[in-house]
This record gives sequence, C-alpha cells and structure tokens, in this order.
Amino acid sequence: MRRDAPFWLHAEGQGDVEATAATAPASGPTAFAISRRELDAHTTALTVAGELDLATAPRLKWALTDAIGAGAGRVVLDLSPVTFIDSTALGVLVGVRRSLGAGSRLAIVCASANVLRIFELTGLDATFNIFSTLDHALAYVRGSAAAAG
Repeated sequence: MRRDAPFWLHAEGQGDVEATAATAPASGPTAFAISRRELDAHTTALTVAGELDLATAPRLKWALTDAIGAGAGRVVLDLSPVTFIDSTALGVLVGVRRSLGAGSRLAIVCASANVLRIFELTGLDATFNIFSTLDHALAYVRGSAAAAG
C-alpha cells in the first residue's frame, strides 16, 4: 500500500511524538488529521479529526499499527473530533483489536453522538471499550478499577 498523504513526525518534548496527515482543504470540511502522543513507555494516545472513510481509514491503520509496533501495549484512540465514520474505518478498528497481544488494551474516546450511534447500530459498542472522556479511557488502559466499572 502507498501512503499518499503527507505525513510529518516531530518531537514535542521528552517522549512526545506527533504524527499528522492532512487531506482536506482548510476552507472545506474538517481536515483529516491524526496526532500521536507517547504518554509513557507503554501508552500512546492517538487523536483523529475529520472523516474516517475509505480514503482515510488506511492512515488510521498505519498510525495504530505503528504505535503498537513501537511497543505501545496501551492505546487510547480519541475519536472526539471525528465527524463521520464508515464501515471501512470500523473494519480497521476490528482488525487492530484482533491483532492486539495478550495484556494489551485499546480504549476509544467518543464524544460525538453521531459517531457513537454508528458503533451502537453495528453492535461494536459491545466489542470496544468506549469512553466519553480521555481521562476515563486513560484510566482504563492503565488498569484503573474505577474506569473499568
């Protein structure tokens, strides 16, 4: 597969890495972007903005597999800025979840009622650990009993 969109990596302080891929013009709908933050040696937070569809789902897959391949056993995927998600992106999430090793955790942050509704309609809300806030998702991946309940 080719990575057609520009992809930038730059350091932001000790241990932070941000990767962003933009595909929509600033004047149109929300530009697609993925940012990555290394929170500690085993925890990565990815934030996705814009539309997750056939055109952008491969970039989500690369970002998730890159994070997991770099040793992140705890991944938080923040979809709060996502305005649309289709079945291609859901398939990426299912595939990534299946590829997680023993002891790894994936949490999804979803504050958008429209995006959450897609998870509910497909029954994937029962498959994924979905949280309304980043703090709750981070507590879950780090093993907090309060977040798991």
